[in-house]
Order: sequence, then structure tokens, then C-alpha cells
Amino acid sequence: MGQYRMERLNGQLRDEISTLILRGDVKDPRVSTYLSINRVEVASDLAYAKVYVSAIEGFEKSKESVKGLTSAGGYIKRE
Repeated sequence: MGQYRMERLNGQLRDEISTLILRGDVKDPRVSTYLSINRVEVASDLAYAKVYVSAIEGFEKSKESVKGLTSAGGYIKRE
């Protein structure tokens, strides 16, 4: 896949995941609405993606939010 297309896909996934979090669609209480999706890197075969996050509340809250996002991964993939 072309580099430009991968960058667009990464950006679109970042926007979609951010929207799911902001709307409160992710029901896991560990996921904070103050969570920020910094970057998404999709593998070249589109099998998986790495999502980089940060939280305003600090490092401990971002660790909890990552655990919540991991458990909600199936829902996020489906949406």
C-alpha cells in the first residue's frame, strides 16, 4: 500500500477512535473521556494497529485507560 494511503488510514483511525471515546460509546469505566489519541500505526498487512495515547490526569490514569481500551478492543474493531 502506498505511504500516503497508509498515513490517511492512520489519521482516519485516530479520528474514529477519538470520536468513540468522546461520545462515550466505549462503556468501560476505566476509559477516560480526557484520553487523547496521539498516533495510530497500522501494520502494512492491516492485521493490527498500535494506538498511542496520553491522558491529562497523568501516567497512572493513562495506564488504566490503556487497560480499558485493550478490553474494549473488539468493540472498537467492530465499530
